[in-house]
Amino acid sequence: MKKEITEKEWELIEALRNYRRARHNPSLALENYIDVLVDELKETEV
Repeated sequence: MKKEITEKEWELIEALRNYRRARHNPSLALENYIDVLVDELKETEV
């Protein structure tokens, strides 16, 4: 099964990777950005 990943989903994946890399110096702005992306993806109609 092959699924397409949207631009927003890629943004979320990259943001999560960056957040994980910065675990010793977490960014509140990055955490908020991740929350916004998740909220936008939850509201998106399929």
